[in-house]
Amino acid sequence: MRLFRIASVFCGLAAAPAFIAPLSACQPEFVQSAQTVSLTASEVGNRNRVETDEQLRVRNAGTSECNAFLRIARLNTSNPSPERSLSITSSGQTLDILPSDISAASLSSDLFVPAIPGGGAGSRPVPLRIGFPVEWGIASGFSSETLLVQLIDEAGAVFDELVLTVNLEVLPTVEMRIVGATGNNRIAQVNLGALDPRLINRSNPFGVRVWSTSSYSVTFASDNAGALSHQIASDRIDYELRAAGRLVDLSGGSPGALGQNTTALGDYHPLEISVPPFTAQAGEYSDRVVVTVSAG
Repeated sequence: MRLFRIASVFCGLAAAPAFIAPLSACQPEFVQSAQTVSLTASEVGNRNRVETDEQLRVRNAGTSECNAFLRIARLNTSNPSPERSLSITSSGQTLDILPSDISAASLSSDLFVPAIPGGGAGSRPVPLRIGFPVEWGIASGFSSETLLVQLIDEAGAVFDELVLTVNLEVLPTVEMRIVGATGNNRIAQVNLGALDPRLINRSNPFGVRVWSTSSYSVTFASDNAGALSHQIASDRIDYELRAAGRLVDLSGGSPGALGQNTTALGDYHPLEISVPPFTAQAGEYSDRVVVTVSAG
């Protein structure tokens, strides 16, 4: 009897049916668990942007086509500077990037993703346009943001997550304008008027304004080695150029001005030309100075 009871219990356990969970109709997921996007800004200026198009592919592990919502939040805790403010749009909708994955949704944080194919019918792309403003005031260098992208249902329950890394490299870029002289930004003229050979003659105030994403230098190279040359005769009149009161090397060998990455307003370097007393015949005199700004 004892052996029979043991055998009957054993047989009863073996006959117990196994539980199989039914396959859900909607189980959206990302095809990849992580993606990286890299952007390079080689040009900087007012209202400039650097942008790229990216796709996140989603599929449905369930049995039939269904819908979901996409939500993006920051994973790194540091707040980006306004000059490097990342933006993401999709199908004309600008998405709010939430401060963290536990932040409450906003009116523009969730992107509707319809018609995700199910039953092994493949995947569908979610197009994203990712960009940064690259205006003056930004500094050259490398920065990176790590984002958490979630697929959620209407109640906010998370189906799946993807880590999106967005890298930005800003190259050294520089721009310069002549201020207070006639002409355009590339060719400008400083008119000294009628020179008095008995006095120190000075130009009206003018200067150069520089915008740069990095350290920079400004050099000045004179065609006549720092002299005004008569248009017809061989007479020459020496002059001096000063930047912020400091005598400038007109050979182009030494920088006449130095600076670091600038704000959106740029750096202004005041210039002045002075002509000491001289002896020369009357006539028209001129010199050409090439001003070069170089990013460090």
